[in-house]
Amino acid sequence: MKRKLFVPITITLASLLLIGLLIYSIQRHIAGRNFESVNDALSSIIEIQAYAFYNGCLSNNQTYNLVIQGEFAEANALVQKATDSFSLIDLAEIVEGKPPSDSFDIIMDGELLRIECPIRNDDETAIVQNMIGVAIIQAQRLLNTVSAKDFRIDLAHGRKTTYGIPISANFTGNRLWDSIIIALLTGFVAIFIFQHFYRNANTFLDTRGLESIIYLFEQTERISASHSRNVAMLALFVGKNLGFRGKRLKDLYIAALLHDIGKIGIPNNILTKNGKLDPCEFVQMRQHPAISARILRSFKEFERLSPIVLYHHEREDGSGYPEGLTGRDIPFESKIIAVVDVFEALIGERPYRDPICPLSAFQKMRSMPLDQKIVSLLMDHYGELDGFRPPRWALSYSPWMLTS
Repeated sequence: MKRKLFVPITITLASLLLIGLLIYSIQRHIAGRNFESVNDALSSIIEIQAYAFYNGCLSNNQTYNLVIQGEFAEANALVQKATDSFSLIDLAEIVEGKPPSDSFDIIMDGELLRIECPIRNDDETAIVQNMIGVAIIQAQRLLNTVSAKDFRIDLAHGRKTTYGIPISANFTGNRLWDSIIIALLTGFVAIFIFQHFYRNANTFLDTRGLESIIYLFEQTERISASHSRNVAMLALFVGKNLGFRGKRLKDLYIAALLHDIGKIGIPNNILTKNGKLDPCEFVQMRQHPAISARILRSFKEFERLSPIVLYHHEREDGSGYPEGLTGRDIPFESKIIAVVDVFEALIGERPYRDPICPLSAFQKMRSMPLDQKIVSLLMDHYGELDGFRPPRWALSYSPWMLTS
């Protein structure tokens, strides 16, 4: 009897052990990928904040001239005022130091991140020697934008991530024997989770990274960020009706979501001005597509989308910017974003004017130098917008804010 039971019991125990080891391995693997995702998100947020600090505060004639003339108090006041809209920067100032050869250097100092940037004129042909702009960010606050509960800054035992940030997990996984005990009940679930994880977590764009970038954009300029979420959903709606699928549809969505991210480099008083921009302010505002494209080119995940973003203000008759392209020279995805960008701007609330109804918006757009085939498609299918459901990979927290 004992010999008859020995084999099935051994097989059962061995199966439990193997399933337990599988669960344990999955937990370790998920924890490692989760750590990598946080690392990627931190890298993106830090570099976007650094580029915004450099482009918005230190790469302009006004700051450059003040520093050259020795008016450091005025220059510091200007830099500090410009960074008030950057939610993660605690302190910004101009100090003595050797300018970085690139747009910025980032140094970990205790629990603080120190961003050092050169001071240049508008076209970056001249640089101030022996003076730099410095921005200070608390590393824990930065980490909280990515994961407020799972990780913490740990100088003594933390695992080093991007730019030398030491982080540790706030939680520990189940012990091996705990996993073995629940193995019979969770084996099939574990396999399903494993497959689901590989299907949905292989790309940085679908997880924390993109959400963290949009979160940062929202904290910097809420009106533009809300507008961008709506434009992204409208672009998805138009793309689906044009027959876009898979990677092309996802690229259109992400490009639309990030099309105005360059506005983090435009002074806040210009973005929120009630009334018409003066010529100087308008020139600064027209720089945001180029800044957006420059930011996207800085990340390999977004580099391919930079032309779409760069040309979303071009127009069919060549009256747009930054290059005055016409017709076929404008990327088709840029034309889609141009149409839905104008439409959302007309029907959305703004500090300087009231929204208009969709019908009036379409009438106005008929006389604009936009791709009228896309305008017609949006107008013909607009009644279906209420029932539209975005794909599962679209950001889960993005609200559907438009109403018909």
